[in-house]
Amino acid sequence: MTAERYYYDFFGSKSESRWNVEKDIPWKEIDRELALSQPDILDKVRRTALIESYHAMGTVALIRLFHEDIDATSVFQVECFEGFRHFWSLRRYLDVVGFEPRITDEELVDIRRRNVENVDYKPEDTVQELVNFIWSEHAAGYFARQLGAQCKEPVLAKLLGFISVDEFRHAEGGYQILARMLERKPELRPEVLRAASNFEHYGWRVCELPVAVENDFTTVLQLKRKFEKVCGARISGEREVVHG
Repeated sequence: MTAERYYYDFFGSKSESRWNVEKDIPWKEIDRELALSQPDILDKVRRTALIESYHAMGTVALIRLFHEDIDATSVFQVECFEGFRHFWSLRRYLDVVGFEPRITDEELVDIRRRNVENVDYKPEDTVQELVNFIWSEHAAGYFARQLGAQCKEPVLAKLLGFISVDEFRHAEGGYQILARMLERKPELRPEVLRAASNFEHYGWRVCELPVAVENDFTTVLQLKRKFEKVCGARISGEREVVHG
């Protein structure tokens, strides 16, 4: 498949899977008492919303970093929109059920102020930050799906289901950017694999990461296998490049 054909299909899939915050989420059907009976889940939803708010910093910085790559910046721009949709819908859900503490604009501004230096990416950060983006999005897809399965409140479960599908698609867009990068510059493969060994979820820059399943080694292995398939090489525990 040519790059042009892939990105045509990529944006086509974005349109076909688009969900509407007002039409597809039955806000009036939310069972407030049922939602509040699972405060641990709502706390994880709150932290997820805060992390989604970070796209205004992190993903915008990626767009600057990849400003000469039209396809990559197009993917990241769509991610910015959908990330905001996740943030806005999760924050709205928490407000509807009355979960405390409420997310405030002051808290969001504080997150941005704390991360100004963290998003001052340099050209030499390109590979590491792309890998951080891909795995953060891929992990977010599994997290949303697993958390949704634990929800008693059906509207939240439905919302997390929509978000999970979005996150997996964002990760796939990132994998395609990476694959094209390696096609153009195969000599970057060792750097890419080192970046995977040094992966940092961008959510840590915002708050303590919410976890849906403790010690979820299955998800870790799935992430690793997908990454190695794209790279055509294995990530070793000793942080050495092992070609497949």
